Amino acid sequence: MEALIDLVPAVADILKELMLVVVQPSAGNGQFEQGSFPVLETLHCGGELSTVQTASMLTHARNTLKCLRLHQLQSIRENFIGQDCSFPVLEEVEISQCLSITGAGVVALLLAAARLKKLTLSYFNISGKEFKELERHAAPLRCLEVLQFNHGRRLKDLGLMLLIRCCPRLRVLNLSETFITGELFSQLRLPHVSQLEELHLKKCEKLTDTGLVEMIKVFGASLKRIDVSQTNINGESFAGADFDFVPKVEYLDVTACRAVTDKGLFSIYTKLGHELRILKACWVTRFSGDSFAQDLPFAVKLETLELGPFSSVKEHGAKTIFAKFGGSLKELRMNMAIFTGRTFADLAVARRQQPPPVLELLDLTVCFEIADDGLKLILDKYGSSLKSLKLGQTGITGESFQDVELPRLEELELAFCSKLTNAGLQAILNKVGKGLKKLNLRDTQVSEKMLAGIGEQCSALKELDLSNCKRISLNGLKKILYSFGRSDVLIIMADTAMSEEEYMNMDPIPS
Repeated sequence: MEALIDLVPAVADILKELMLVVVQPSAGNGQFEQGSFPVLETLHCGGELSTVQTASMLTHARNTLKCLRLHQLQSIRENFIGQDCSFPVLEEVEISQCLSITGAGVVALLLAAARLKKLTLSYFNISGKEFKELERHAAPLRCLEVLQFNHGRRLKDLGLMLLIRCCPRLRVLNLSETFITGELFSQLRLPHVSQLEELHLKKCEKLTDTGLVEMIKVFGASLKRIDVSQTNINGESFAGADFDFVPKVEYLDVTACRAVTDKGLFSIYTKLGHELRILKACWVTRFSGDSFAQDLPFAVKLETLELGPFSSVKEHGAKTIFAKFGGSLKELRMNMAIFTGRTFADLAVARRQQPPPVLELLDLTVCFEIADDGLKLILDKYGSSLKSLKLGQTGITGESFQDVELPRLEELELAFCSKLTNAGLQAILNKVGKGLKKLNLRDTQVSEKMLAGIGEQCSALKELDLSNCKRISLNGLKKILYSFGRSDVLIIMADTAMSEEEYMNMDPIPS
């Protein structure tokens, strides 16, 4: 530390950013001279830096400091900002893994930084009861817009509420991996109109349905993004929720909420879906989609729906999802759903009476039961707008493509389609070849003869994945490469029948 103290003053008058991590405690007092750091804007401190050393730097840089980051400070205490110190331009503070910093120390910092806009506390050890001190001061956090409390297992609802009352401009609240329940928010009365737009509650394992409803009531119509992924809510309490405003939530993430039921997700959507554009519900194992057959009290505006692996979506649920959201969706991911699509025929009649589809991405990866006949019914309705189609590990042969129109398709994923035939691939390329930019044939049985002229059929192709295509030899690869007549095509050939030596000894691709 003494060597650093000797070095830093020599350049302190020009430093705008300083990162100082002390590995071993200093024997001296470590204080800096008056006038040090006249232009310092960003300070990052960590390690064995003492309270005295930290306070000394902060005191000298207080008039110019805009960003302060304290990481893994081992011995710092509540008086680390120095006595009667203020920070007139400080806008961002991040305190991470500083377990010895007390609530009183955080309060002192907040009172000293009147223009603070962003506060992040990660892996902290305070309950928040000390925040009551803030209410004795006039608008102490009037500029705070982003508040992030992550991995704080001692933080209590009451302590959080005390702080929120002092933040009239708060727009983002991130409480990921805390023990917040939300239930005490029924007692919170804000002295200002909420401006909160984002509420992040990821991995809040003690969050309850009732608590989430109460938090939404407090923050009202300003909320646009809600993340409750990996929590234990089930959603069913939303059926009885009564909001005195129309929610404007545009983004909702319930990923890996294993307790969310089909009825629960429908209840959540019914209450919050008026303006919802993005719904992420991957790994929601109890969701089947059947409940969405019921009428909704508003027009659907959903544009992105993710229903990833291990849901309980089957034939009726899948058909219901397409019927309910097919007219507005631009992206639909239904990985590992168990349905054939053969019951979708009656949707085609309704589709002719509705506006053209806007679906651009359809991901049916690992939908094992999808075959040519069911896929054709789906593509008859949505093929005209598709740009990306992912059919990896489905049961298609490809031959159904000869009777569908895919004029805008640019990306096609057919990896691990064990039933894909040469005739099927030919039908695909005849339909979509000219506009295709990315084609994935990984782990398929297509032959090199079939692909010999692919460069002419797919003149716009930029990427071709032939990994583990065991029926492609060195000579076959040469024909494929030369068919493009250009060298700007990325061809992926991992785990093929070719040896590395054969590949390295190939003739250059003609440009």
